[in-house]
Amino acid sequence: MKEYWVMLGSFGGGKSEMSLNMAVRAAAKGKCTLIDLDVINPYFRSSERGDVLDAAGVELISPPYALKKIEILSVSPRVYSAFTQGEGTVIFDVGGDHIGAVALGQYKPNFDAIPPEKLHVLFVVNPLRPLSADFDSAMSMLMKIQKVSRLPVTGIVNNGNLAELTSIQHLKMGYDLVKGLSEATGIPVWGTCGRPDILDQFTQYAAGHGLDEKYIGIKYPIEVMMHRSWDKFLNEGL
Repeated sequence: MKEYWVMLGSFGGGKSEMSLNMAVRAAAKGKCTLIDLDVINPYFRSSERGDVLDAAGVELISPPYALKKIEILSVSPRVYSAFTQGEGTVIFDVGGDHIGAVALGQYKPNFDAIPPEKLHVLFVVNPLRPLSADFDSAMSMLMKIQKVSRLPVTGIVNNGNLAELTSIQHLKMGYDLVKGLSEATGIPVWGTCGRPDILDQFTQYAAGHGLDEKYIGIKYPIEVMMHRSWDKFLNEGL
């Protein structure tokens, strides 16, 4: 049966980058569909790397008129095809924060029909973003997202980064934040994301400073695929 992954979190948290990486790797093993469900921010979405996805053999489902300078707040009816029986991987890249997650609510009957072990709902956390910079704001967002998406989060992801300026200290900040969220909610930490070199440095740091592997989870290397940078956008605009 198909394996389903849903990426949730704040603006600039790294959902699209993670979705792209997971889709390309999944397609190397079998059939994969990436659903761009971002109807909130048209400027930072996985659809803009359709060339990479096409080359990897990933089926891309985008909002109508995505990347055509016409934005309509609607989702493609093709999304329902992802819930049909078959094999492969389906990845949902959902719009930022709880407002973007509202789009998921309409598919609750479809998600309810998926065996729990085949559905992975990940809350991606970047402590370098204002909407998830501390425990209270991250917890508030997590609760709101679960409510409007009508999906329980099954794993938390540490994606502490500052684009090209990322250091192991940013992953340490993320570690502290996801550890607190996990302890408070009982939701396990699924993994820690980052460029391969930063992950290697963080692994050594974690071992030397006694960080609990329980709150590190899978070490998931990320290749930067997105053209645009949130930090450049905030500083310079489009």
